[in-house]
Amino acid sequence: MEIPVKTQRDIIKIIWRLIFKQIQPLFREIVEKFELLHKFDEKENDVVDKIWNVYKLCNDQIRKCILILIEIFNHKKEHNYCNKESLQCILERLSCCHQKLQSIDSCVDTLFGSSHSITDDSININTMYFVNWIDQTFDILNNLSNTVYETDYKISEDHYEHWKDNLVICVSGIHTCIDEMLLSAMTLCKYCLPMDQHIVKARCQVVLRETKALLSDLIKGDLDAVFHASKENLILPIKPSNINVLIDVLKDVLYVLETNTNTALLALVIHCFSYNICPVDKLRDHFVNECSCNEECDFVKDFDVYNERLMQIGSFAISCSSDENRVLSLRSGLASIEGLDSHLVPAVMVAPLSYNSSLLVNIWKREVADIRDQVFLIVDPTAFAQRAKQMMHSTLLEIIKDKVYNNTKVCCVINTGCVLSDFFHVYRTSEPDALTHHDKLLPLISDLDKVIPECKIVSNILATHDDFKYKTRITDSKATFEQLIKRLKLLYTIVNKINCLLSPEEDIFEESIKNETFSVAKTMNKNTMYLTKMFRTNVKSSTAKFPLAILTKNFKANKELSFSLKLDEICDISVIKGRITSILYSPLRKGSLRKALLSRCMKVENVAHPNEDEEDEMLSLQITDVLNDLNNLTKSSRMMNATYNDNDLTNDLKLSVNETVTNITDAMDEPSNIGTLERINDLKLVTSRLSDLKSAQETSL
Repeated sequence: MEIPVKTQRDIIKIIWRLIFKQIQPLFREIVEKFELLHKFDEKENDVVDKIWNVYKLCNDQIRKCILILIEIFNHKKEHNYCNKESLQCILERLSCCHQKLQSIDSCVDTLFGSSHSITDDSININTMYFVNWIDQTFDILNNLSNTVYETDYKISEDHYEHWKDNLVICVSGIHTCIDEMLLSAMTLCKYCLPMDQHIVKARCQVVLRETKALLSDLIKGDLDAVFHASKENLILPIKPSNINVLIDVLKDVLYVLETNTNTALLALVIHCFSYNICPVDKLRDHFVNECSCNEECDFVKDFDVYNERLMQIGSFAISCSSDENRVLSLRSGLASIEGLDSHLVPAVMVAPLSYNSSLLVNIWKREVADIRDQVFLIVDPTAFAQRAKQMMHSTLLEIIKDKVYNNTKVCCVINTGCVLSDFFHVYRTSEPDALTHHDKLLPLISDLDKVIPECKIVSNILATHDDFKYKTRITDSKATFEQLIKRLKLLYTIVNKINCLLSPEEDIFEESIKNETFSVAKTMNKNTMYLTKMFRTNVKSSTAKFPLAILTKNFKANKELSFSLKLDEICDISVIKGRITSILYSPLRKGSLRKALLSRCMKVENVAHPNEDEEDEMLSLQITDVLNDLNNLTKSSRMMNATYNDNDLTNDLKLSVNETVTNITDAMDEPSNIGTLERINDLKLVTSRLSDLKSAQETSL
């Protein structure tokens, strides 16, 4: 909203008049109306919830604006200067919130009448995302499966017509849900990492193909064009057994799509919150050098892509949490990022070192930090540690294979360890009870925090003038590439130990499957086995707010249908080698079939790809040698202005020689010299244990 003003004093007068004479009375009026509304109608109303959520969002945005105003006035008091552009930015956000409050007030007035519809489209917008749509699809598929097996529709003509109506509703519902779900997945695919893009596209293509196969057995018409879902277009009589097989196939490919989408999103979370230089600082530093770029500048485009990725991450996180305060914080943070979009980049381009630019940059950093913390608290720790380990593993393999220092790849490994450390520190601060194995996890996190500075120091020593260097204390010490590799391997070992602690490997009587753990124990007196399930329940699904009945009204009204995505044309991928299985969130699901199937797929993949074991063996680690080198380099660099004894760092890291075998067998390691007597004995021990385990499994089977 553009408001013509001439001086700073005029803007300040308008802001205070807007806050105290318009917004504050409107707040009180809306709250009073909501109290009356709840007295007259005590039942749950989805419309009222939508309005109330928008009201709370406006309230939080206004609160943030007032805090920023106080910051601006404090700066004015110290420097006797008040920036006009900063005030104008706050005025526009307050004006937008005021307009939204007026719309909320009118919507509440309509609820007191006979009409319960919302005229403001921005309030009535559908808040369902990929996770909600995929759960909704499973509900409709279950309803369709039950409908096709009904037999009482032959009782009378009325029952038969009702049965056909249910079929039409299911067809329309499947089409709508798949369309929206694929749109969400492809939008994420546009902004996810390149290594995940082709996988998500291929999975979307498979889902679309199987959906067409199912609908083509239920209704006549060209599914690639506009067709009508009606009783007249149903293919009757239907074959329940064929329909049920097609439903099961579609469910299977939906499971895989959800897994690959969650894996891609989790990789995007790690990528977005692990960086050498903050994206907004990188943008500002570029324009400090008096660059003559315009809006087509690559730095501006990269910053816009980062903001879009934040929007995607926040949207998916919102759909996986039922904590109202957390969802409100995420929505408010994303709204603030969006509100800064029209002011931050122009301010940095025109005057990157001005007070206005510094203010907007600091606001952006605060909002991103808050979004990061809220997203971390929604992501499951087991899945996060697993994905961080996978990403670190692949990059470390490339570094070892190249046998040369690559600043970008080395920093990628170190930053992945940093973001994992930040992740667990956020959990320890906000939700320590949500972490399993808390007592065993704390020493590993402490070890992680001590190894990361060592990796940064060696990376800085090996870096050239143009490479990125961390802000650490560096002396004139020298380091070799082999010393860097050993430190990176040690970092990887600790990350892998965290991963193994949160998701222990299977043995004969204990099995961990993603977020769901099955423990089987034999009783001493009876030859029976007990199966227990343990779920993490601190993160809940928000799909309960979207029952099937709410959407069926729209399904009945919309008879003309067509897929908005022509994935067959977009994607030209015929074969995807390998399958990455991981779970990003841990919301409560309706039944455990999905997790069981994913676990089954993961077992098959592990058998079908023996090369992964060979790659793991390439990451060898001799703990004793690493600790000796760490001691030598640490004493020469004097990183913390302290004198270390030969065994100080060994004690600090709590990695004794007794843990060497555990690190090697649990983590990664083919020895650097396989001919040593110690390593030959270790390999013989591992081989014998594997053969014993294999024979025991065959006997049990």
